[in-house]
Amino acid sequence: MKTIGVFIPHSRVSAWRFAFRHKELLARLLPDTQITVCESKDDFEKILPSIRIALVWYFKQEWYAKAGQLEWLVTPAAGRDFLRTKPPKRVAVHNCHFHGQIMAETVAGMILAHCRGIVKAYELQTKAEWPQAELESGLTTLRGKTVTVLGFGSIGQWIARLLKPFGVRIIGVKRNAITLPQFLDSGDKIITLRDMDSELAQTDHLVLALPGDTGTDKIVAARRLGLLPRHAAVYNVGRGNAIDEDALYSALKKGGLAAAFLDVFRQEPLAPESPLRTCPNCYLMPHVSALAPNYLDLFVEEVAREYRKKYC
Repeated sequence: MKTIGVFIPHSRVSAWRFAFRHKELLARLLPDTQITVCESKDDFEKILPSIRIALVWYFKQEWYAKAGQLEWLVTPAAGRDFLRTKPPKRVAVHNCHFHGQIMAETVAGMILAHCRGIVKAYELQTKAEWPQAELESGLTTLRGKTVTVLGFGSIGQWIARLLKPFGVRIIGVKRNAITLPQFLDSGDKIITLRDMDSELAQTDHLVLALPGDTGTDKIVAARRLGLLPRHAAVYNVGRGNAIDEDALYSALKKGGLAAAFLDVFRQEPLAPESPLRTCPNCYLMPHVSALAPNYLDLFVEEVAREYRKKYC
């Protein structure tokens, strides 16, 4: 029988805190395991010598020495920046991939709120009695537009899959070329980064869903922002290092872009004095694009699927 130790607390957000119902779900899906849920770091350290599998938000480097039987380390986080340790060869690390189906809805909501004037109407509701004329110039449709998804991994493909039925053209940008997924059609394409610049002039919505590694630092800076049409909008739900925030602020302030919707930032929480907080047409979320009541349910289901692949 495999022993599983769980240490997934969260002091602020209950949807990110492993609860009794999640243990029950995991036990139903993996009845041949013994599961111990720890509420504190001290309790988790006590069980480290006896567990084969650890489900965690983070894992300290010195814990590997205590966890002599550990063979599989799983985190709900998609980003690899949550686990910056160097595990011994016997320990496999799994970052989860379930986030895309939640994040895709967030991106779709952002894009539709922009196209259909919902956020602009909210801004005007106390400034104009009946702002039809003020909204007219910014209202457009999503159908027929081009959405470029920079970072076409699991999350990026979920975003494209959800947006495609709106009648958009999808340009997926990936480090290595892949076959066009079945949910796309002949008008769509997958390109590598070296070909992205030529597509930006035709991009109406640029969505970033990139990991936070050094290869993505300021991948969208002043030059690439300048290649986008003035009516384009930028959306970032990956990691904040991918956008040059100063260049983005300048583009928005000068009217070089129509809008930006940002869920992630180079520094989090975003500093109170950041000019993005008061920037026109810049809409901010506090890194919650994957937040939903079923977040950890999806995590448990992925753990169970991966467990069966690994051990059954």
